[in-house]
Amino acid sequence: MSEFSILVVEDDAMLALAMEDILQKLGYKNLEFAFDLTGALKIAENRRFSIAFLDVNLNGELSLLVARVLRQHDIPFYFTTGFGSRFDYEDMQGTPIVRKPYSEQDIRHAIESVKSN
Repeated sequence: MSEFSILVVEDDAMLALAMEDILQKLGYKNLEFAFDLTGALKIAENRRFSIAFLDVNLNGELSLLVARVLRQHDIPFYFTTGFGSRFDYEDMQGTPIVRKPYSEQDIRHAIESVKSN
C-alpha cells in the first residue's frame, strides 16, 4: 500500500461528514466511505486499507461481519460507538474502540497507533 488509506463505515451522514472533515484536516485524502452493512462488506472484501473505523450499529445491523473480513485480511480497525467502552462479542475482545462523539485527537491517536506498529 503506497498511500495510507482509510475506510469509514458510518450510517449517520452528519457523523460521516465530521469524520471526513477530521481526516482531511489531518492530511488524509485516500478515504472510502460505506453507509450500510452491504456496502461495507463489498468494499472490505475487495479493497485493502491501512485502517478502518467501523460504526458498531448500522441501522440495526452490527458491523461484525465487516470486522471479521478486515481481520482476515490483517487490516487494523477501530469500532466507533456511543454505547459503552467494551465490545462483548467473544471474537472481538480487545478490539479498540473510539467513543462517539470523537475528536480530532481521538482519531489522530488511533491512526498513529496503527502507523507505529
